[in-house]
Amino acid sequence: MMRLRELIAVVALGLAAAAAQAEPCTLVFGQGRNPPTQGGPNWDDLNQRFNAAVTHVLDAEGRRVIPMTAPAVQVDPEAAGVALLEQADNLGCSTLIETALFQDEGGTLVLRLRVYPLLPTLGDGGVINGLRIGTPLFVTQRDLDMKSLPRLRPDLVGRQMAAEYLQHDRR
Repeated sequence: MMRLRELIAVVALGLAAAAAQAEPCTLVFGQGRNPPTQGGPNWDDLNQRFNAAVTHVLDAEGRRVIPMTAPAVQVDPEAAGVALLEQADNLGCSTLIETALFQDEGGTLVLRLRVYPLLPTLGDGGVINGLRIGTPLFVTQRDLDMKSLPRLRPDLVGRQMAAEYLQHDRR
Protein backbone atom coordinates (compact mmCIF):
# COMPACT_ATOMS: atom_id res chain seq x y z
CA MET A 1 0.00 0.00 0.00
CA MET A 2 1.24 3.49 -0.81
CA ARG A 3 2.36 5.70 1.97
CA LEU A 4 0.95 9.18 2.28
CA ARG A 5 4.14 10.85 0.97
CA GLU A 6 4.23 8.60 -2.08
CA LEU A 7 0.56 9.26 -2.75
CA ILE A 8 1.11 13.02 -2.50
CA ALA A 9 4.08 12.77 -4.86
CA VAL A 10 2.05 10.80 -7.42
CA VAL A 11 -0.83 13.29 -7.24
CA ALA A 12 1.59 16.23 -7.58
CA LEU A 13 3.21 14.67 -10.65
CA GLY A 14 -0.20 14.04 -12.18
CA LEU A 15 -1.27 17.62 -11.56
CA ALA A 16 1.97 18.95 -13.03
CA ALA A 17 1.49 16.82 -16.15
CA ALA A 18 -2.10 18.03 -16.49
CA ALA A 19 -1.01 21.65 -16.08
CA ALA A 20 1.65 21.21 -18.77
CA GLN A 21 -0.96 19.81 -21.15
CA ALA A 22 -3.37 22.62 -20.28
CA GLU A 23 -0.87 25.35 -21.20
CA PRO A 24 -1.85 26.77 -24.58
CA CYS A 25 0.52 25.96 -27.37
CA THR A 26 2.19 28.23 -29.89
CA LEU A 27 2.10 27.24 -33.52
CA VAL A 28 5.35 28.28 -35.24
CA PHE A 29 4.53 28.37 -38.96
CA GLY A 30 6.90 29.09 -41.81
CA GLN A 31 6.35 29.04 -45.54
CA GLY A 32 8.59 29.90 -48.42
CA ARG A 33 7.37 32.68 -50.67
CA ASN A 34 9.84 32.42 -53.51
CA PRO A 35 9.30 29.54 -55.92
CA PRO A 36 12.27 27.32 -56.70
CA THR A 37 14.42 28.40 -59.63
CA GLN A 38 17.15 26.57 -61.51
CA GLY A 39 20.43 27.30 -59.70
CA GLY A 40 18.68 29.59 -57.19
CA PRO A 41 18.53 29.40 -53.42
CA ASN A 42 16.68 26.55 -51.75
CA TRP A 43 14.06 28.80 -50.13
CA ASP A 44 12.19 25.91 -48.52
CA ASP A 45 15.37 24.71 -46.78
CA LEU A 46 16.23 28.25 -45.63
CA ASN A 47 12.73 28.70 -44.22
CA GLN A 48 12.84 25.30 -42.51
CA ARG A 49 16.13 26.15 -40.79
CA PHE A 50 14.87 29.59 -39.72
CA ASN A 51 11.63 28.09 -38.37
CA ALA A 52 13.47 25.30 -36.54
CA ALA A 53 15.77 27.80 -34.80
CA VAL A 54 12.84 29.90 -33.57
CA THR A 55 11.04 26.76 -32.39
CA HIS A 56 14.13 25.50 -30.56
CA VAL A 57 14.59 28.74 -28.59
CA LEU A 58 10.94 28.84 -27.53
CA ASP A 59 10.98 25.16 -26.58
CA ALA A 60 14.15 25.66 -24.52
CA GLU A 61 12.30 28.38 -22.59
CA GLY A 62 9.55 25.93 -21.68
CA ARG A 63 6.97 27.08 -24.22
CA ARG A 64 4.73 24.41 -25.69
CA VAL A 65 5.48 24.86 -29.41
CA ILE A 66 4.32 23.07 -32.52
CA PRO A 67 6.51 23.70 -35.59
CA MET A 68 5.02 23.63 -39.09
CA THR A 69 6.45 24.57 -42.45
CA ALA A 70 4.95 24.51 -45.91
CA PRO A 71 6.69 24.60 -49.28
CA ALA A 72 6.79 27.77 -51.34
CA VAL A 73 4.70 26.14 -54.03
CA GLN A 74 1.27 25.79 -52.45
CA VAL A 75 -1.52 24.37 -54.56
CA ASP A 76 -4.31 26.07 -52.60
CA PRO A 77 -3.09 28.73 -50.12
CA GLU A 78 -6.62 29.43 -48.82
CA ALA A 79 -7.23 25.76 -48.00
CA ALA A 80 -3.78 25.58 -46.37
CA GLY A 81 -4.69 28.57 -44.17
CA VAL A 82 -7.96 26.98 -43.10
CA ALA A 83 -6.15 23.71 -42.32
CA LEU A 84 -3.54 25.63 -40.29
CA LEU A 85 -6.22 27.28 -38.14
CA GLU A 86 -8.08 23.98 -37.69
CA GLN A 87 -4.89 22.29 -36.52
CA ALA A 88 -4.13 25.17 -34.12
CA ASP A 89 -7.66 24.87 -32.72
CA ASN A 90 -7.37 21.08 -32.30
CA LEU A 91 -4.02 21.44 -30.52
CA GLY A 92 -5.25 24.18 -28.20
CA CYS A 93 -2.91 26.86 -29.56
CA SER A 94 -3.52 30.48 -28.61
CA THR A 95 -0.59 32.02 -30.48
CA LEU A 96 0.71 31.88 -34.04
CA ILE A 97 4.30 32.80 -34.79
CA GLU A 98 4.95 33.30 -38.48
CA THR A 99 8.52 32.87 -39.64
CA ALA A 100 9.38 34.05 -43.13
CA LEU A 101 12.60 34.25 -45.10
CA PHE A 102 12.23 35.53 -48.67
CA GLN A 103 13.35 37.92 -51.37
CA ASP A 104 10.87 40.78 -51.75
CA GLU A 105 9.85 42.51 -54.97
CA GLY A 106 12.66 45.03 -54.59
CA GLY A 107 15.34 42.35 -54.34
CA THR A 108 15.83 42.67 -50.57
CA LEU A 109 16.44 39.57 -48.48
CA VAL A 110 13.84 39.67 -45.69
CA LEU A 111 13.80 37.65 -42.46
CA ARG A 112 10.66 38.27 -40.42
CA LEU A 113 9.10 36.97 -37.25
CA ARG A 114 5.52 38.01 -36.46
CA VAL A 115 3.48 36.96 -33.45
CA TYR A 116 -0.31 36.89 -33.64
CA PRO A 117 -3.00 35.97 -31.15
CA LEU A 118 -5.37 33.23 -32.25
CA LEU A 119 -8.85 34.43 -31.37
CA PRO A 120 -12.12 32.52 -31.26
CA THR A 121 -14.57 32.91 -34.10
CA LEU A 122 -18.13 33.04 -32.83
CA GLY A 123 -20.99 31.49 -34.70
CA ASP A 124 -24.73 31.57 -34.14
CA GLY A 125 -25.70 31.84 -30.49
CA GLY A 126 -22.19 32.82 -29.45
CA VAL A 127 -20.82 29.30 -29.98
CA ILE A 128 -17.10 29.18 -30.73
CA ASN A 129 -16.64 27.54 -34.12
CA GLY A 130 -12.96 28.03 -34.85
CA LEU A 131 -10.08 30.46 -34.71
CA ARG A 132 -9.04 33.56 -36.57
CA ILE A 133 -5.74 35.41 -36.66
CA GLY A 134 -5.69 38.70 -34.75
CA THR A 135 -3.55 41.81 -35.18
CA PRO A 136 0.20 41.22 -34.73
CA LEU A 137 1.40 41.55 -31.15
CA PHE A 138 5.09 41.63 -32.03
CA VAL A 139 7.13 42.00 -35.23
CA THR A 140 10.86 41.91 -35.78
CA GLN A 141 12.48 41.97 -39.20
CA ARG A 142 15.88 42.04 -40.85
CA ASP A 143 16.27 43.55 -44.32
CA LEU A 144 19.53 42.45 -45.92
CA ASP A 145 21.24 42.80 -49.27
CA MET A 146 20.81 39.63 -51.35
CA LYS A 147 24.60 39.49 -51.65
CA SER A 148 24.64 38.36 -48.01
CA LEU A 149 22.64 35.19 -48.79
CA PRO A 150 25.67 32.88 -49.26
CA ARG A 151 26.90 33.86 -45.77
CA LEU A 152 23.46 33.84 -44.14
CA ARG A 153 22.97 31.59 -41.14
CA PRO A 154 19.18 31.40 -40.76
CA ASP A 155 19.58 29.35 -37.59
CA LEU A 156 21.59 32.11 -35.90
CA VAL A 157 19.24 34.90 -37.01
CA GLY A 158 16.23 32.79 -35.99
CA ARG A 159 17.66 32.34 -32.49
CA GLN A 160 18.32 36.08 -32.19
CA MET A 161 14.84 37.04 -33.33
CA ALA A 162 13.17 34.48 -31.03
CA ALA A 163 15.19 35.90 -28.13
CA GLU A 164 13.94 39.40 -29.02
CA TYR A 165 10.37 38.12 -28.85
CA LEU A 166 10.98 36.45 -25.49
CA GLN A 167 12.32 39.75 -24.13
CA HIS A 168 9.03 41.33 -25.20
CA ASP A 169 6.83 38.48 -23.90
CA ARG A 170 8.16 37.77 -20.44
CA ARG A 171 5.94 35.20 -18.78
